[in-house]
Amino acid sequence: MIGRRRLAALAATAPLLTAADEPPPPLSPAQRLLFETPHLAGLHAPLRLDYDFLREEAGRAPVRDTIRLAVRASQDAGRFDVEPEFLTGPRVMHYPVARGFRGNPLLLFTLDRDARELSAATGGSTVWFRTRIRQAFVDAATVQRITLPFEGGEVPATEVLLQPFGGEPRARRYQAMRLRFVLAEAVPGWLRSIGSEVPAGDDHPAFREEIVFAHAEPMEATP
Repeated sequence: MIGRRRLAALAATAPLLTAADEPPPPLSPAQRLLFETPHLAGLHAPLRLDYDFLREEAGRAPVRDTIRLAVRASQDAGRFDVEPEFLTGPRVMHYPVARGFRGNPLLLFTLDRDARELSAATGGSTVWFRTRIRQAFVDAATVQRITLPFEGGEVPATEVLLQPFGGEPRARRYQAMRLRFVLAEAVPGWLRSIGSEVPAGDDHPAFREEIVFAHAEPMEATP
C-alpha cells in the first residue's frame, strides 16, 4: 500500500525543488493546468467518478479494468477528500485517501503507477522515472486547445503531450513513450483521458494504455 507520506510526496509533482534562497520558478502552462487548477470545484459531493482502463499490446488480448474515485466534501471549504479504488484484482494499486484536494488526484495516482511500472520493466529507479516526468512538465510539454465530443455535443478541451524519456538510454524501449492528457471543464473532475503509448521497435511490440472518464454517480451521504 502507498502510504500517506508517499502521497504527500507525489503532490509535489508540479513545482520542482529549488534551493532555499532561490525563488521558485514560474509554473509552466502544463503544470498550471494539471496541478494548480481546481478540477473538483463545482462537484456536488458526495459522488463517485468512474473511469475505464484499457491496455492494448500487439499479440495479446486487451486488458480492461475500472478506476473509481469516491469524492466527499472536506472539512475545509472548497476542498475534497478522495478515496480511490485504483484498478482491481492482480492490477490493484492501494492508495490512501487524498485529503483536502482541489485538483483531481487521479493524476498523481496514475503518474505514480507509471513510474513503478517503468521501474519494474527496466530495472531502473522509480525516483528517476518520476523526476524525468516532472521535468518534462516544465520544459517539454506541449499544450493545445482542442474540441472534444462529450454527451452528444462538442466541448472545448485542452490537450497536453510530452515525451519524457527521449534520448535517455536508461529508459530502454520507453525512450519513445508519449504521455497524453485531455482535460475539459465540462467533464466532472475535468479529466477526460490520460494515455500513454510506445511504438513498436525491433525487439518489442507497440502498446498503449488509456484511462477514460466513464460517468459520475451520486453517493449517499455518510452520517
